[in-house]
Amino acid sequence: MQLNATVVARGLVKHWNYFSHHIIAQTDGMAHPMQALFEEAYVVMGAARTTDLLGDARMTGICRRFNARMMLFQGVHWPEMFDMGYGYNRDASGMVNCSCVADNASSANGMLEGVRYFPHLPENPQVLASVKLYLDHCLKNFLTSKGVMGVGVVNHKINEPGLEEYWCADALFAAALIRYADLTGDAKYYDAAVPMIEYISTWDYKHNILGEWTKSAPQQILLYASEGLVAALASAEMKKRLMVPLRHVIQFSPKAEPEIVIPAQAPNQVHSELASTLKSRGDTIWSRLVARFAEFADWMHQNQMADGSFEHGANDHFRCYEPGLAWLLLDASQDVEGCAWLESIAAKQLRFLATDGGKLYYGLRANDFASGLALLSFATAGEILKQRDPAAWAAAVQGVLDRGEDMW
Repeated sequence: MQLNATVVARGLVKHWNYFSHHIIAQTDGMAHPMQALFEEAYVVMGAARTTDLLGDARMTGICRRFNARMMLFQGVHWPEMFDMGYGYNRDASGMVNCSCVADNASSANGMLEGVRYFPHLPENPQVLASVKLYLDHCLKNFLTSKGVMGVGVVNHKINEPGLEEYWCADALFAAALIRYADLTGDAKYYDAAVPMIEYISTWDYKHNILGEWTKSAPQQILLYASEGLVAALASAEMKKRLMVPLRHVIQFSPKAEPEIVIPAQAPNQVHSELASTLKSRGDTIWSRLVARFAEFADWMHQNQMADGSFEHGANDHFRCYEPGLAWLLLDASQDVEGCAWLESIAAKQLRFLATDGGKLYYGLRANDFASGLALLSFATAGEILKQRDPAAWAAAVQGVLDRGEDMW
């Protein structure tokens, strides 16, 4: 299955319509329009990609206001870190409850997307300087001796025991390092990402200390870990640096326990070792990176339901992460060798996201995080379709706008 222009246009216009009327498009930003700013960052990424697709300069405004707020409040929450919109309470020593590397990295990635899509903006040097301040602070204060990123400030502690290295921080921070280096040409940030990519390519994601794979949902790990994996796989500069033997950076990974197999409903799922584990993973960081993303791609293929959604975990609260999977699948299908087939998985999910069933299942246009990830997924699909056939894309968008009711 390939992307369908009418389906993608319908889904994109609905989410564009929602966020173009949302407070984040209307305020100058002295208050935070969305509490968790890392969630808003994905709206910003989607808005950046939507600007040209729908010819709406207001989307540029969303990116600019977000960047202005992030710079304005940098260091207010914790020195040189971005504000997160939560975790403000302090203990008796004055230590803030939470200023974690991972959520800050999502905000940084949102800022960098605005710079990438709108290179003409006069404030871009200041935005890049702000992101550099954050990156350098984390590299100085939260790394292990092997260059793996820790969780940051959580529960009034810096890298609390057990979280001296943390998969989500490594994945999202590595993506920020790579994207910053892409924009600035500063190669040392590619170098800094190498041990973090090795970590997320080799750590035991099913049995990590917080147990996200079973206690929340696999989609949480698939989304955030893949953001770092895809950023590295798509980078020629990173490939040059990853064609080296493993450095064995993992230090705190807990012992793996036997996996409990839950009966599945997904039509493609098999209760056997994933295909990518049946062949040699190799002994370079690059080969492990390729194998790890192949495992994730296998999971998404094996566990996609007939309607386009995915086999969900025990806690349905975490289904809000799922609408972002199509974004990363499509980025990989375009930029990663051998991944063109992933478009079919994304196309099926987007078909579901564009329906009333998808709206109800994910809480779209109600849950801002799920909605922002859906906007980003539809915008990424729209970019691919517009590049393939600009006239067909324009006709699909016009058809949706003419019908009107498809906007709601």
